[in-house]
Amino acid sequence: MTEATTRAGGGPEGPQAPGAAFWLLFAIATILIVTALRQTAWITSTLAMAFFAALAVWPVDSWISRHMPRPLAWIGHAAALAVMVSVLVLFSLGILFAARQLATGLARYQTALQQFADRIGQWMAVAEEQGGGDTPVVERLIDPLMSLATTVVQSIWSSGGILTLLFFLVLLMLVETPSYMAKVSAATSQTKGRSFYHAVEATASRFRRYLVVRTVLGVATALLYMSWIWWWGLDFVLVWGLLAFLLNFIPTIGSLIAGALPVGLAFLQRDPATALIIAAGLIVIEQVMGNYVDPRLQGRQLSLSPLVVLVALMFWTWVWGLMGALLAVPMTMAITIAFARVKTLQPIALFLSNAKNLDELRAVTD
Repeated sequence: MTEATTRAGGGPEGPQAPGAAFWLLFAIATILIVTALRQTAWITSTLAMAFFAALAVWPVDSWISRHMPRPLAWIGHAAALAVMVSVLVLFSLGILFAARQLATGLARYQTALQQFADRIGQWMAVAEEQGGGDTPVVERLIDPLMSLATTVVQSIWSSGGILTLLFFLVLLMLVETPSYMAKVSAATSQTKGRSFYHAVEATASRFRRYLVVRTVLGVATALLYMSWIWWWGLDFVLVWGLLAFLLNFIPTIGSLIAGALPVGLAFLQRDPATALIIAAGLIVIEQVMGNYVDPRLQGRQLSLSPLVVLVALMFWTWVWGLMGALLAVPMTMAITIAFARVKTLQPIALFLSNAKNLDELRAVTD
C-alpha cells in the first residue's frame, strides 16, 4: 500500500481532511440557513431569545423545584418567570425613562444647538445654503432626535405581543425540558445524546457567566461615567449612567453610543476643549473596563475575538435587527461551542474564539 493510499484510507497519518466538496456544501447550507433565519426573523429571533432566557433563569427553576414537593414544582417555574419579567420590565422602563428625559430636556438647548449649527456651517463654508430654507437648522437637528425618541418609545410599547409570546415560550421550555432531554437520549445514541447535553450545558454556563460579567461591568461603568460627568457639571447625569449600563449589553457599538451622547452634550453645554477632555476620560474608563477588568472577571471561560464580536454584531443585526444585536454574542458563543465538538468544524470554532490552539479551545468549551 502506497503512502498516498494509506493517508486516503485513514491509516497511521489519520483520516483525510475534508475536501473542497465538503466546504462547498457547508457554504451552501450556511447561505440557506442564514436566508431562512432572515426571512423568518420574527419567529426565529423570538425563539432564540426565549431559549437564552430559559437558560438564564433555569437555575432558579431547578433550585426551587429540587427543594419543593413534586405537586409544588410549579413554584419554581413561577419564580423563574418572575425573574425574567422583572428584568424585561426594568430594562424597558430604563429605556423609556432615558428617551423621555432626552426628548424633553434637549429643548432647553435650542440656542446652543443653533450656535453650534451655525459654527459647523461656517467651518464647512455652507452657512448660507443651510440657512437659506424656511426651517431653522436647530429644528432640523432636534426633530430627528425627537423622532428617534418617539420611535423607541413606540417600539417598546408595541413589543408587548412579543414579550407575551416570549413569556409562554419560556414557560413551556422550562416545563418540558426534562421530557425533551429524555427524548433526545432515546432518539440518538448514548454518545450523541451525552454530547448534545454537554453542549447545551456548556452554552448555558458560559451564557450565565456572560450575563453576570456584563451586569457587573455595566454597573461599574455606569458609576464611573456618572462620577466623571458629574465632576464636569453636565446635565442628565442619571440618564448617561443608565444608558451606559443598558447599552453595555450591546457589544462594541453600545459603548460607543453611550460615550458619544454625553460628549455631544458637552459640546453644547461647555466648550470643545472640555468636551474633548470628557471624551478622553470616557475612553480611559472603557479601555480599563474592557481590557483589564473584563478578562479578569471572565476568568478561564470561552472568549470571542474582538474582531469576531464586531463582525457578529453587524451580521446578527442584519439578520434579526435589534434582537440580533442583543443576541450577537450569545449566538456566536453557542455556535463556537457546537463547532468545537465537531472535528471537521473545529478550525472555524478556533478562529471565532480567542483560543490559540485546539487544546486551549477544548479546555474553554468543555
